[in-house]
Amino acid sequence: MVGIRTVGKKGQVTIPKEIREKFGLKEGSKVSFEVKEDEIVIKPEKSGKDFVEEWCSIVKKKLDKPIDLRRLKEEYYEEQVEKFYYHVNCK
Repeated sequence: MVGIRTVGKKGQVTIPKEIREKFGLKEGSKVSFEVKEDEIVIKPEKSGKDFVEEWCSIVKKKLDKPIDLRRLKEEYYEEQVEKFYYHVNCK
């Protein structure tokens, strides 16, 4: 996929539609720029929400059942509280 674009007055370049669609780039999406020798590399940056959604989809496929992140969080905190009380009561 190659696209040639013109750099505007303020250094802006429009990313071709097919590239935006392929990488899920929308208005407000963040991209990073990197210089590699004589090339400029532009990479989409994932938000925290994107990362969590991607991670959940991977785990969901492996477990083949839905994951309730709230319940997982609650279980984690319950476990931490139990450890804390055990530690406090044993001293």
